[in-house]
Amino acid sequence: MPSSQAEVQAEVLTEAFNVNLDSLVTKDFLAAEFAGQKACVETRFAEQKAYMDTRFAEQQAYIDTRFAEQQAIMDTRFAEQQATIDTRFAEQQAIMESRFAEQRAYMDERFAAQDARIDANHRVFVWTQAIIMAAVVLPHLQGLIAL
Repeated sequence: MPSSQAEVQAEVLTEAFNVNLDSLVTKDFLAAEFAGQKACVETRFAEQKAYMDTRFAEQQAYIDTRFAEQQAIMDTRFAEQQATIDTRFAEQQAIMESRFAEQRAYMDERFAAQDARIDANHRVFVWTQAIIMAAVVLPHLQGLIAL
């Protein structure tokens, strides 16, 4: 190959090499690219974490609100049930007290009648004993007095 041609070819190759040298990947270039990619990924992860934190906070607030609503509904229903139960127990208590009062009045009447019969029987018993005593003791006393 002639020397002039070799020089021209060397110049072309040098120029091509110099043009492509800028396109060559170096450690510094890779480090910079990786750092950029890492920063981009970190930024995206931070954005996603912030988005998820926001959504979780919204969901938690929604759930807390719904639970509070359900708690209020349950408290209302339990209060209504308690009032109904209290009313029913009060009604039953009044019925039972009325029935006990009726039974007490009936029993008082029966006991009063029984007491009256017992008193009448007791008076008869006392008078009978008095007559027996008089019939037994008086003749005996007459015999003692006569002596």
